[in-house]
Amino acid sequence: MLSAGIAVGGYYAYKKLVGGAGKDMPLTAVAVRDELVVTVTDRGELEAVDAVNVICELEGGGKLVSIKPEGTRVTKGELVAQIDTDALTKLRNEQRAKLETAQGKVLEFESDLTQAKSRQATEDAKAEKTLKLAELALEAYRAPKGEYENQLQRLKSALELARKELVEAEEDLDFTKEQLKKGRGELTAVKAKELGLTQKRFVVNSAEGDLNLVENFSRKQKITELEFNFNDAKRELISTEQAQASAVKKAENQLATAKSSAEIEGETLKRVDKQIGTCTITAPSDGMVLYVNRRWYGDEGQIRPGANLQHQQPIFNLPDFSKMRVNMKVHEALVKRVQLEQTAAIKLDALPNQLLSGKVTKIGTVAQNDGGWGSRVKAYETQVTLDNVPSEAGLKPGMTAEVKILIRKVADAVLVPVTAVAEIDGQRVVYVVRGYVITRRDVTIGQENEQYVQVLTGLEVGEAVALDARSRSAAELKKATGKTAAE
Repeated sequence: MLSAGIAVGGYYAYKKLVGGAGKDMPLTAVAVRDELVVTVTDRGELEAVDAVNVICELEGGGKLVSIKPEGTRVTKGELVAQIDTDALTKLRNEQRAKLETAQGKVLEFESDLTQAKSRQATEDAKAEKTLKLAELALEAYRAPKGEYENQLQRLKSALELARKELVEAEEDLDFTKEQLKKGRGELTAVKAKELGLTQKRFVVNSAEGDLNLVENFSRKQKITELEFNFNDAKRELISTEQAQASAVKKAENQLATAKSSAEIEGETLKRVDKQIGTCTITAPSDGMVLYVNRRWYGDEGQIRPGANLQHQQPIFNLPDFSKMRVNMKVHEALVKRVQLEQTAAIKLDALPNQLLSGKVTKIGTVAQNDGGWGSRVKAYETQVTLDNVPSEAGLKPGMTAEVKILIRKVADAVLVPVTAVAEIDGQRVVYVVRGYVITRRDVTIGQENEQYVQVLTGLEVGEAVALDARSRSAAELKKATGKTAAE
């Protein structure tokens, strides 16, 4: 299998005898039949496939007080870095005072609400009692056999009794007068009876007046008064219920506002505590601390004690060295040959005597400039993952590696060095050397790698070809047209 070098014949002393001009014969190579290994070779850097990235989670960022030296191996949960907490500690103390004040307001308004509900129950009960008594008074007065009828019946009975006594008094006076006429009585007795009769008439008149007053005036007046008291009690009940309900609602709103304020202050304190917690950075997993330095052109942004970190700024990562890959860039002219899962041979500059194997696991879909600002060279980011990582090799991210991606193998191919093939007007040619004679011959080529080209037709195994085909084709073009290939 030809992977490097092919038999090269040296014709250093031979002279070309035709064409009139004597020139040294070129170096030649003999076409051979062998297996052609087609590869794409490039260089890249080693990196971990999996790495836990740690960022600055402190809102607004902060000053990095301390961090373990880069390359330090740490275990999960171990302290790696510390961000300054002085300002946050002061803020936390202030926030605790605000929370305590807010919680005191909650207790105050809880007491106010309890009192408001107690007053509501008391005042509503009083108003309901007043209304009920007014209602009972009204019903008691105008109900059948109620207060009015009882009063009326008493007045009627009193009137009837007074009239009866008046009649008796009249009869007694008449009897006394008859006795006086018969000489059996005294005038004083008659006078006394007349006075008694006058009194009885007064009693009757008074009873009749009382009965008339109750029947025609007092009843209406009393009912009007009782109805007014009843309606006034209803209005007072509604007003009391509304006033007390409003007082309770006000107390509830004040309490709700106080609780909301306390909750906000509590959440703010939790957020401050959480931010303080982010200042203590521990290792989320086992690994080696590798700083993430984004700016190579200056000290600003470099990870080191005293650096000012920004929110969400990457600080360090912990790579998993059991899974490694090479990040490389493949030229746009070659990337079409590369396919996923193709095998690759990897040689690290740090381990020149050890050959590792891997597979293509990623091919970029967007070209990138390869060569700096203003470069027109396009390349595609390609990743080759190592099949196995020797634990004793001590591999580290950033190591430089040469990667050979196996594109294909062509068995039983006729091969010549790439320098033996040139192109004239779109036709591939070789220069066959027989003795002292050099003849240009058209050929059809197949696959090629960095060193060899597969010749499909136009050349036989064992024939020698010149290794300066390109310079010869350029000379022919200039002789025929007067122009160089570049022109």
